[in-house]
Amino acid sequence: MIKLKKIIKEEWLVEAKKHGFDLTEFKPNGFQKVLKGLGIQVKPGQEGRSSGWEWKGNGILIVTGNDPITGEYNSASTIKRKKQKNYASYVGVEGNPKMVQKAVELIKKYSSYRKGESPGRRDFI
Repeated sequence: MIKLKKIIKEEWLVEAKKHGFDLTEFKPNGFQKVLKGLGIQVKPGQEGRSSGWEWKGNGILIVTGNDPITGEYNSASTIKRKKQKNYASYVGVEGNPKMVQKAVELIKKYSSYRKGESPGRRDFI
């Protein structure tokens, strides 16, 4: 019985968590500070995906609607806009619960604007 409780507890601890932010803008170099704080290598122009830009680290994934480092908008967007550095648009975070919590704290610390958020879900992206 003790072994079963330990297994259940371990599975619960590694279960992925999620968090979303709506229309997020970072302070100058704020996004780079978030990535550094999470141990994610900062690579301007990180490869974009159809749903946005992906930033991966050990136990953590951040997806942004736009690249806040280069200012490029999502290539899937049909709207052509000027580059806007520090603007991430929608942000989705998922992964290890401790890493997600740390990411949320860093995003709140280094962002200058967030329209809204969705704890426990990636509602926006």
